[in-house]
Amino acid sequence: MKTWTIAALAAGLALGAGAALAEGPPANLKPDHVDGAGLNVMDLEAQKAWYSAKLGMTLTNTMQRDGKPYEYIMGFGDGRAVVALLKSPQRQAGPNGFGRVILAVPDAKGLADWLKTQGVESRQVIAGVAYFISDPEGNPIELYTAPKP
Repeated sequence: MKTWTIAALAAGLALGAGAALAEGPPANLKPDHVDGAGLNVMDLEAQKAWYSAKLGMTLTNTMQRDGKPYEYIMGFGDGRAVVALLKSPQRQAGPNGFGRVILAVPDAKGLADWLKTQGVESRQVIAGVAYFISDPEGNPIELYTAPKP
């Protein structure tokens, strides 16, 4: 290899290494929070009804195509999205391919106990802190209460 090619490669590697150490995008472009999760669903209307009835979410926005809803943005009335439910013809039965939706709640055990009275089973992960439930299509949801110091 010629000397200038080796120097160019070395400079490129140095730049690449520096980029890997960067702390993300410029401050004015850096995301400040996660706005929510998006779930592909088979039955859009049934999922909207479940998230409303069981978790108290409200519809914050509706996306339409050809005059029909294809996505509902659900939240807790503060204007921020929590879950986007997207009608997907490719959606297979069972949970989506990502981990879970985590909901910060004031009393995870209390909500898990109440949901049991509504026919929603839960699994305790950390007593008083984390409980897993599933929506009707099998998507995992964690009810989480931060432990007290």
